[in-house]
Amino acid sequence: MVALAVVLSACGATGGGSSDTTEGGSEGGSEALADETTPASAEKPLTTVPEEGEMVETTDYKAEPPWTIGYADSSLSNSWRVFAWQYMQAEAAAHPQIGEVIHANANDSTPKQVSDIENLLSRNVNCLIVAPTSATALAPAITAASKQVPVVINERAVEGGEYTTFASLEAVEMGEIQAEAVAKALNGKGKIVILEGVEGTGPVIETLEGMENVLANYPEIEVLATEYTEWSRDKGKQDMENLLQANPEIDAVLSDSGLQNVGAFEAVKQAGRTAEIKAWTGDTVQGWLRIVHKENLPGVIVDRPTIVGAEAVATCVAILEGKPVPKKWATPNKVIQPSEIAKYIAPNEPGSEEWWDWWDLPKKWLPSGA
Repeated sequence: MVALAVVLSACGATGGGSSDTTEGGSEGGSEALADETTPASAEKPLTTVPEEGEMVETTDYKAEPPWTIGYADSSLSNSWRVFAWQYMQAEAAAHPQIGEVIHANANDSTPKQVSDIENLLSRNVNCLIVAPTSATALAPAITAASKQVPVVINERAVEGGEYTTFASLEAVEMGEIQAEAVAKALNGKGKIVILEGVEGTGPVIETLEGMENVLANYPEIEVLATEYTEWSRDKGKQDMENLLQANPEIDAVLSDSGLQNVGAFEAVKQAGRTAEIKAWTGDTVQGWLRIVHKENLPGVIVDRPTIVGAEAVATCVAILEGKPVPKKWATPNKVIQPSEIAKYIAPNEPGSEEWWDWWDLPKKWLPSGA
């Protein structure tokens, strides 16, 4: 993961704006990101702020450029988070009004993120982006920050707390899509296991809510266990090994991400039980897409779009220009059908198993050779 952060940053950077990391960032990767920059005039915006739903007036936040944007990141602990940060940098590079983006890595620690937010505010940022480490514990810090600057919540929901707008992923719907696909594959009857990411985080709470919404309609589907894998390949494998030992029959793996599925599939294959699994769910991390494609698995792929990072930056730009922004900018879910997976397989470049949404990210922000 650290190596991926380094190679992504090195490939995408050519000098111009700036990025920083507060004390306690990921070993190796965050320092590399902090040293690399990109000239704003060299890029094109990746996204446009929509006019939809409840709109928030932002004229009071209008400011003269150059602007400083602060990003209180939950972590760079998995490749999805690294790619969201890459998308964020790519979008920032397209706006010459942005002088710098200061990146703080909380390493999945809520106390560290509270400190990061306070530090970013002390550096006079014009707009603050927060990817919360907790759906609840960050509310007081976010409310306090919103009294000083506009606050954009990015992809991870926060309960309570005052903020300006939310660039969101539709995680509840994602869980519903995944669970409905499993129920259909099992004809409404069978034994399943659920593999989730980091317990207590917004995406996990919401995805699990969506899964449970659907499974409540299928009383003959038995959930054998729900495991929290921390979106880790290794822990996904370990948890799946334990589940296989404890359960002689598993009909489906209902998983919020392909990150842990890569390890879970290794465990199933080593146990000689691949034919037993009638459905797998997951998202678009390249390693999982390749397994589903190569092994011809009954896989349900729901994209977890990393462009939400770019959307947060575009929202800050609109706010600092004094333009109205949606209170919630919902990024729609996309289901990739089995017949379409081949066109989403990335070139076989070093590190590409950890790529996300490579088809929408400018090539300069991917490892060289893509």
